Amino acid sequence: MSLHTIRGAAVIAAVAATVLTLTACSGAAESSDGGDTADTSKLTIALDSDQAALGYDPVRYGSGQRFFYEGIYDSLFLLDEEGQVVPDLVTSFEYNEDQTQLTLDLDTTATFDDGTALSADLVKENLDARGNPDLSAYSGFAAGGESEISDVTVVDDDTVTLTFAAAQPGFEANLVLPAGAIVGPTGAADRSSLDTTPDGSGPLTVDEDATVKGNSYLLVKKDDHDAAADYPFDSYEFRPILDPQARVNAAISGEVDLAFITSDTQAQVESAGVGLVANGGTVQNIVAFDKTGALGPQWADPRVYQALSMAIDREAYVNAVHPGELPTANALPADDPGYLPELDEEYAYDPDAAKDLLAEAGYPDGFDFTFTISSASQRDLEALQPYWEAIGVNMTLKNAASTEEIFAVVQTEPLGGPLPLTWTNPLGNVFGVLFGFANFHGAENPEIQAAAGAYGAATGDEEAQAAALKDLNRAIVDSGWLIPLFEQLAPWAYNTAKVAEPTFPGAEAFPILATIQPAS
Repeated sequence: MSLHTIRGAAVIAAVAATVLTLTACSGAAESSDGGDTADTSKLTIALDSDQAALGYDPVRYGSGQRFFYEGIYDSLFLLDEEGQVVPDLVTSFEYNEDQTQLTLDLDTTATFDDGTALSADLVKENLDARGNPDLSAYSGFAAGGESEISDVTVVDDDTVTLTFAAAQPGFEANLVLPAGAIVGPTGAADRSSLDTTPDGSGPLTVDEDATVKGNSYLLVKKDDHDAAADYPFDSYEFRPILDPQARVNAAISGEVDLAFITSDTQAQVESAGVGLVANGGTVQNIVAFDKTGALGPQWADPRVYQALSMAIDREAYVNAVHPGELPTANALPADDPGYLPELDEEYAYDPDAAKDLLAEAGYPDGFDFTFTISSASQRDLEALQPYWEAIGVNMTLKNAASTEEIFAVVQTEPLGGPLPLTWTNPLGNVFGVLFGFANFHGAENPEIQAAAGAYGAATGDEEAQAAALKDLNRAIVDSGWLIPLFEQLAPWAYNTAKVAEPTFPGAEAFPILATIQPAS
């Protein structure tokens, strides 16, 4: 299998559970006439986290839990098989001229377990919980958030208008699962009821009798739901298995049909003859917080960021710290239409050229700065430290005393990260990250802004959008607003006798549950 075959997208989640003595069926089931037919009785999936550790409220989770919740809850918008954001509970939508309001027309035929139909009032009740600190998927919508919703207005029974604190082009991408999930009236009125019982309008529900919290979750079809036929297996069992080797062992032994594995175990899976597919698309970056020189004049000069980028031996760094991932100097992933192979050449490891750039910028002897790290980022920054020291840039690593201190460094330090970014929603990254939380000092960048504007204006024109994404990629990398490090893969092992090769929606780490098909 070529490296290109196992490309794709991903952020690898984490949490929980013990390895059970697994008894999932694998292989083909024999039909009554003696022929072989695909076994569609149950699909057993091993993941690296407990998908319901905090109960069944989807808004308490991040995108890593979409795969589990998308059959239980409908969402205002969803990702289609190409990774595009499309309406789900929304039938049509429209922005006002300055993009400070978004009006949603709703599908009021969707019903919840108590028989209640979707309404504008229920959507408002859901989104009005955005100030609840437990609902992490809403955090950006709350007062002061990078995508603040200042008001939700019911226009009529099936229409609602969202008003934003500032222009929010492409906001619909923020309303896919989990933030776009709509819980029913029982759950909306009492979020604590979702601790034990889901309240969704989707075609699947949790079989509470067959579920052992933290060990095994069984999702079954609702009897009369119109969309139940979209799911080809009779039931779906999710098993959280914390240990990466245990997940691989379960996949190789056939105890599970599908397993989310780690990049460094891909070769083991492939050598065992088990199906292997991976999606890429998440790029890990060092992110510039000070682009104006507020913390030192060097941080306003793109040549300094370019020098830091060229000083990194990405191949050696990735092999040492993230084996199996893909080194890259591109802000956008390799399968994105905005990917520029020449950037990998221009920003290849060249410490002499990096020193020359620093000298041109007025820093022939380099400079010193501090970088606050967490336990998660420590290995990365310790690996980067000697590369920058070799060109005269001395980085002092400081261990964060709290999560609050990590978040506060956007104001007090020039760099942060590594920061994972997927590019399913380019405008969300530009306005929510680069000009959002990572821009405390209010930097401007006409090239990035122009490329983002051209991308937004070219909706429906793939060629024009691709050109705009190339310009965006170039502008981000040349300015140093991001220093890309590597593209992270999301590999999956699968039983080829039970499951067809999974596909992925764009740059997502997880497939769409309904698209997983039985082996033919």
